[in-house]
Amino acid sequence: MDPKTLVEEYLQAVQVQDYRAARGYLADDGFQYVSPLGSLDSADDLVNQSFMSSGIVRRVDVRKAFVDGGDVCHFLVYHVQISERHAVDLAHWARVENGRIVRIEVLFDASLYRDLFPGTG
Repeated sequence: MDPKTLVEEYLQAVQVQDYRAARGYLADDGFQYVSPLGSLDSADDLVNQSFMSSGIVRRVDVRKAFVDGGDVCHFLVYHVQISERHAVDLAHWARVENGRIVRIEVLFDASLYRDLFPGTG
């Protein structure tokens, strides 16, 4: 499977809350996740975190995707509802090696989350 398709299937699995499928796209060893709110060194930890935060995500729109070898970057809009509805622009950069995602870095304005959840990031 080409890297873009693999990452898009991972994103779709997360969106429909199929965390078993999502986990299957992530590397078992050497995985790394980085965001403005922190970092994780375990694919299982990312899947657990995704499960816990899935309740606030209403919809995800893909604005654009770029591929450079094993690097796949998506510009996304997360439509979330915390106390009120918000749209969060987000860049999702995934690195695919040997048919699995080994690294994900997301970039977004995390000020809303830091205000709501002091002590994060």
